[in-house]
Amino acid sequence: MSSQQRYPSSLSRTPISAAHSPPPSPSAASFASRPATPPVKSPDGNTPARRSPLPRKVSAGGGGARDLLRKHYGLGLASANASASNFPIPGKEKDQPKIDPMDIDSPAFDAHLYYSTLISTSTLPVLLAKENELMGEIRTLDAERQSLVYNHHHELIAASDTIKAMKRRAEGLDSSLDTLKAAFSEISRLGAELSTSDRERKEGNA
Repeated sequence: MSSQQRYPSSLSRTPISAAHSPPPSPSAASFASRPATPPVKSPDGNTPARRSPLPRKVSAGGGGARDLLRKHYGLGLASANASASNFPIPGKEKDQPKIDPMDIDSPAFDAHLYYSTLISTSTLPVLLAKENELMGEIRTLDAERQSLVYNHHHELIAASDTIKAMKRRAEGLDSSLDTLKAAFSEISRLGAELSTSDRERKEGNA
């Protein structure tokens, strides 16, 4: 059997380039044939006005939209506080009290931990020296407390004596105040008599 009988002419293959060729692109003449956009004139109708540029669309992932979302949900403050905590200010570290459970003067002092650590890590001479040091501090604090109480008691006694002295002086001034009151009353009476006699004299002369 020949090749012509095996493949008839009606079923002949078409070229691949012709079957899958892309559609023709629009020519430059078609773009040139489109009408040009008329210029926008100004309100006076004389000079053409410039077109205002179209506003750019802010994408959902843009920096402006992200900042607005953070501000709305309060994420900016949280990040600022987190960054501030990660980078502490050197000046404020000195103002903050140190939290040390082994420091006797610290508010976070742990007596049990201090005692167990001191017993397990110190020798007998060190323990005796520490005892003497603590006893000296206790006596000093006790003396300061007694002095503070004595000073306050002394101030209270002095204030009480001052109040008593003021009361005695006030009682001695009562008689003087009575004398002044009588003198002012006499002055008022004499002033009233003088004004009356002066008015009568003026009426008699008239």
